[in-house]
Amino acid sequence: MKLGIVTVYLVSEDNEKLLEIHLDKIKENTTSPFTIYAGTNMLLPRFVTKLKQYNFVKPCDCSNYTGQNEERRGSKEHSHYLEQLVKTAIGDGVSHIAIMHPDSFPVKVGWEKYLENKLSGSCVLASIFPAMSGLTFFARDFYTKYQPRLLPSIQEELSTTWTNFKLANQTRNLVETGMGYGYKIFLKGLSWYKLQRTNRGQYHSHFGSIFDDFIFHLGSASEYKNRPMKGHVKNSTFNNIKQVITKILPISVTHKLKNIIPNKILYPEVKKNKSDFIKIKELLFNETEEFLDFLRNGNNNLK
Repeated sequence: MKLGIVTVYLVSEDNEKLLEIHLDKIKENTTSPFTIYAGTNMLLPRFVTKLKQYNFVKPCDCSNYTGQNEERRGSKEHSHYLEQLVKTAIGDGVSHIAIMHPDSFPVKVGWEKYLENKLSGSCVLASIFPAMSGLTFFARDFYTKYQPRLLPSIQEELSTTWTNFKLANQTRNLVETGMGYGYKIFLKGLSWYKLQRTNRGQYHSHFGSIFDDFIFHLGSASEYKNRPMKGHVKNSTFNNIKQVITKILPISVTHKLKNIIPNKILYPEVKKNKSDFIKIKELLFNETEEFLDFLRNGNNNLK
């Protein structure tokens, strides 16, 4: 295997430690020859310098995103850079590609071989879902044969097949970077392997996740300080009611309601989510090995 890892490095100034852990864990746990194709357009100059210190990182100067500043700008801008990085990796002759967030990394040796073994003639991709760009793994043949897009086109989003795809995957109101790959698989009658959350220990149902005991994903690291962490709450009566309402009402109506109802009423979980996120990030930074062991195995040896 010749592996290309593609990552858009959106790393805030207070997350330098996260960048270091991400890079060190990839080096520590990857057994195959690999290169990280690093999108640096959104990265602080001093962090670009840090990336260049790692001989397995290839900083890539992508064309800038010039789209409108709209609600979905984040996913569109992210996809714009990832599309270029994937093409660069394919052009370099990689046999497999892993799309990864800067707050995602492997926690177990041989992760790439594990994911490779999940692929077959009909199963062409392995991924966290729906946050597919947190980790998506596929062979070059899938990409070169089907030419998938990370996001659906405007025409595709208006199609019945896109609606059917979202209903089949229980993502009625969600369009995430990477879901275009899942849609292509859906259209071609193929399948993909969805990694499952396997935490034996946790402080939050979303932040600090372990998938298939191989991949860590902090979750929403690029969002912190930029926008509130909406959602990400389980077993909440209020949240369950919201889910029922969004399934019943047309999407246009739910968008209007979101625009007129204050966030503190619509998303009361934001305050606790931020508090939990800060605690989890501090544990990851300060007690990395003990914290990851706790998430994977439930062994709480934290100070």
